[in-house]
This record gives sequence, structure tokens and C-alpha cells, in this order.
Amino acid sequence: MNTVSVNPIDVSNVENELVEADKALRAAEGIVIQDQSTYELAANVRKAVNAKAKELEGERKHIKEPIIEAGKRLDSLFKRPIDMCKKVIGICDQKMINYTDIQERKRKEEQDRLDRIAEKKRQELEAKADAKRAEGQEDKADRYEEKATEVLTPVAAPRVDKPAGVHYTERWYGEVKDLKALPDEYKIADESKINKVIQATKGTLPIPGVRIFSKKIVNSRG
Repeated sequence: MNTVSVNPIDVSNVENELVEADKALRAAEGIVIQDQSTYELAANVRKAVNAKAKELEGERKHIKEPIIEAGKRLDSLFKRPIDMCKKVIGICDQKMINYTDIQERKRKEEQDRLDRIAEKKRQELEAKADAKRAEGQEDKADRYEEKATEVLTPVAAPRVDKPAGVHYTERWYGEVKDLKALPDEYKIADESKINKVIQATKGTLPIPGVRIFSKKIVNSRG
């Protein structure tokens, strides 16, 4: 029998670490660098806290490792049946869509037929009205015109009754065929690619439309 288990994890020391981190934060906020000694003080505080952060990160990863492995085990156990269920859903969805598309096409064809019949009837009544008016029989002409306006087109009924809980959402998509013709508001700059080029050239390569700047990042060992 497949089982997935994770032993209880003691994280009581995290509260103590949080208290110490808060003290360090307050101390850092209180540092005012105004000479070499206070500059070195900030560097030493940073070094000590950086080492503590790495220690905590290592402990976090060590504690989390069995949880991650258990998660991977669960994912592996459930993946195949879930994938098969999704495949079944996809097959059913496509067959249902194909069927409803066919029935909708038939409904539209029927609606077109009904529209043509109604339009023909209106035209016949209007033709009679014109004939009576040509004969000077205005009253009869008016009655025929009134009947023409009263001709209603029947609405073709849906050919598919959707099962309970089933509904369709129609989503529209666009495929770019000519990038040059695309309006500027739809063009998105690839900032990741831009930054890689700037970093590689250390900002010596101008890029039209791009402001190149740098930021200092403090790095230390330990």
C-alpha cells in the first residue's frame, strides 16, 4: 500500500530567532554613518546578520526537504489519474462542442429558411398594396401594408438542451501576422533581454528609447 508521511517538525526556535531579528532590525535603523568607525559598524552588523540569514535559510531548507519530498511523492501518485481524468474531460468537451456546432449550424439554416419565408410573405403583401394603390383602392392598399408590417419571423428553437451544470464560454483570440503593422500600444518591450544586453556591455551600448542607469549592490563574504 502506498503511503506518504511526514514526521512532526519542531519549529519552536523560530520565535526566538524572530525576536533576535527584530532587535537587529532596530539596531540597523538606529545606525547613523558619519565616520569610518560607524561605517565599519554598519558593515559588521550587515556581515553578522547576513551570516545569520544564511544559517536560517539552511535550516529552513533542511526542515522543508522532507515536506518537499512528500509533496513530490503525492504529485507523482496523483498525476496519472488526474491526467487521465483531464484527457477524458478534453475528449468529452471536444465531442460536445462538435455536436453543438453542428446543431447550431442547422438551427441557423432553419432560421434563414424562416426568415426567407417571412420576407417573401411581406414582399407579396407589399406588392398587393402597391397594386391596389395603383388601382386607386387606398383602403385596401393600407390594409395590405398593415398586414405586411405584422408579419413576424418565427424564431428557430435551439436544437440542443444543455445538461445541468454545462455551459459554454466563447473566447476570442488574435494571432499576430505582421508585427510591423501592429499598433505601438500592443508592442511590449522585452526588458529581460534589454537588461541582459546592458549588463553584458556595462551600459556602453546605447539602445534607442531606453534610459541606461546602474545601481550599487552591497556584497560581502560571510
